[in-house]
Amino acid sequence: MEADGKRVRRRVFLTWTATLVLLVATTLRFYRLTAQSFWADEGNSISLAQRSLVLVTRGAAHDIHPPLYYYLLWGWIRIFGDGEFAVRALSAVLGVALVYVTWLLGCRLSGRRVGLLASFLAAISPYQVYYSQEARMYILAALLGALSVYLFVRLLEDASRGRGAGFLLPASWVLVTAGGLYTHYSFPVIVLMENVIFALWLVRTWQRGQAWRRLMGWAGLQLAAFALYAPWLPIAYRQLTAWPALSPAYSPAFIAGEALRLLSLGRTVTPGGLTSWLLAGFAALCLLGLFPGGRDKWDKRAAADPLFATLLPAFYTVTPALMMIALSLAGRPAYRPKFFLVANPAFCIVLARGILVLWKSRTRWLGVGWAVVAVAFVAAASFVSLHNYYFDSRYARDDYRGIVHTITAMERPGDAILLNAPNQWEVVNYYYHGNAPLYPLARRRPLDPEQTTADLEKILAQHDRLFMLYWATDESDPTRFIETWLDAHTYKAWDAWYGRVRLAIYAVPRAASAEDMRPLDVRLGQAIALRGYALLSETVAAGDILQLTLFWEALEIPPARYKVFVQVLDAQDHIVGQHDSEPGGGLHLTINWKPGEQITDNYGVLIKADTPPGRYRLVVGMYDLFTNERLPVFEHGEPRGDAVLLTSIEVR
Repeated sequence: MEADGKRVRRRVFLTWTATLVLLVATTLRFYRLTAQSFWADEGNSISLAQRSLVLVTRGAAHDIHPPLYYYLLWGWIRIFGDGEFAVRALSAVLGVALVYVTWLLGCRLSGRRVGLLASFLAAISPYQVYYSQEARMYILAALLGALSVYLFVRLLEDASRGRGAGFLLPASWVLVTAGGLYTHYSFPVIVLMENVIFALWLVRTWQRGQAWRRLMGWAGLQLAAFALYAPWLPIAYRQLTAWPALSPAYSPAFIAGEALRLLSLGRTVTPGGLTSWLLAGFAALCLLGLFPGGRDKWDKRAAADPLFATLLPAFYTVTPALMMIALSLAGRPAYRPKFFLVANPAFCIVLARGILVLWKSRTRWLGVGWAVVAVAFVAAASFVSLHNYYFDSRYARDDYRGIVHTITAMERPGDAILLNAPNQWEVVNYYYHGNAPLYPLARRRPLDPEQTTADLEKILAQHDRLFMLYWATDESDPTRFIETWLDAHTYKAWDAWYGRVRLAIYAVPRAASAEDMRPLDVRLGQAIALRGYALLSETVAAGDILQLTLFWEALEIPPARYKVFVQVLDAQDHIVGQHDSEPGGGLHLTINWKPGEQITDNYGVLIKADTPPGRYRLVVGMYDLFTNERLPVFEHGEPRGDAVLLTSIEVR
């Protein structure tokens, strides 16, 4: 009777603790769910899910991702709407479900204590929280991977007991695994890992009369899963063979280090410094988790070989990294931080086992103390990373919402919006509801210079100002053809980063030429001369762009990188317009100038919208990019301070 009461109390404790863990997971995944903007890929998800199911299928067939997540999102937004919170809530719910499956898998592999602790570590995992707040398929792939492995372990347990698994369990594994294949093209690594574990299990439990039957049964389940995937297989083959390499080739050491950093601390910490010490602590706990002592007694209902309670989580954890290393060595590198996510449940189990090794120290209270310290260490490290994710703009997603707010506040008739990577179209359209037309450039990869030039010339003939969004430039325009062309034919007035997206504003006039130049005899430092300038108009409206061309000459090779500043000043030296940039919009660095070289350099200066009418001074100069020290100015050989007064302008 007393033993029964103890079991009841233990069951109640586990139930309430598990509920609390799920509450923590839910809170962290829904907290500030809409604080960050959708980025380009999320915009693609929404745009695709807003179409009919036929068009969803067709769109996924030309994407690098299978359609299952898009199907789920299609149904989800028809129930809950396509607002930011509603769309991301699907991933948040899937993220909470992943924490629950981590609990189930941890219990099966190493007992209830490991399962409970692993689920808590999953609940506070910055890596899981990040992708649980992104409208993409990665958290779904991780969930289906963990569920497939859980069902796989259940199948091994039943086979080890010598009893049939019935129909429901094998059918569930087939459906879940097929669902994973329809979610992400990297999912076969989960099946590969299961096959390795199955082969080892088969050898360990070898019985001459049963081995062949077990092998055929396992092969039949996989054939059933791949039969369900067969209709999509030709599309998968076409996309995977035609798609370019996803990344440069990285060394195995780099990939292994990134795997540890991401699985431990997520994407919102920078390598080096304190991070290295934190990662050393996580690595030590994981190594402890590989020892059999980190395992509770195997559940009495389970008869699977206890060896796999250690081997399966370890191999499950490293499988994505091994896949990326193998692809890099094979000449098809595919490193992406998000690809490690499927291994995070196993990593949490290994980490939990390592903490319980400390718990089981020979000195009980000392062991408890060390375990508490280890949990506090992991929780504190997660808190730092989560705080960065929630509140530090350096780690925020690309802010298309902020970009569109800026464009909406500044736009006027005659403006246009240009996209250097066409797959920004969907996310910009999600936020933007104005009248300026959108033009996707670089229609294909690699960029066709002749076609792109024709497109740009046509756009410039129709518009006065351009809002240009630069994103994924290394992939869409690695030679910076578009930006170089715009810097030569327009006047850049503004340039700002919104995450990894850069918004530049250009004025579109006739291009200035040497015939328009007003000559000067000005030297900046010892190496650079300002030979003149061209001002297309000395009158500008408040809120508009002043268009200026500077004509430089290199007297000798400049010793450093210098930035040009152009300022419009009132009588009290208050700045009403300013543009700082390295020459050529940052594409014609001074350290690359050659003696005698002539440089034509266009600048647009955005005049503040609340500038009072009147006369203002236009001044220019240069300063060191790293020290901010201005170059001295000499006019006709005489020192003239550190800025050149060009002329005065009138603001209307």
